[in-house]
Amino acid sequence: MVDYPQNAFTLWFNCIPDQKKEGNYWAAGEIPVDQIEKLYNWALTQQPVDNERGEPCVKLRANLMPRTAKSGREYLKLAISEQRPKAETDLF
Repeated sequence: MVDYPQNAFTLWFNCIPDQKKEGNYWAAGEIPVDQIEKLYNWALTQQPVDNERGEPCVKLRANLMPRTAKSGREYLKLAISEQRPKAETDLF
């Protein structure tokens, strides 16, 4: 298993199933200002890529993890952080 360095920043959200539209979710999160500052500082050091509209962007990654609240309600936990290249040991 690869031992990655700590993420430059991490933004956490709870993704809750929409009660009116089957298969849809909405997300809510409380993002500490220091994490926003870390994201901003990290973005300034990246080589931007252009999106489909030609806007300069940075690449992020997101991970969705199923969770169960104490109440028993199912939801997804969303973590957003910097995109990292796959390590050689992760290729197989």
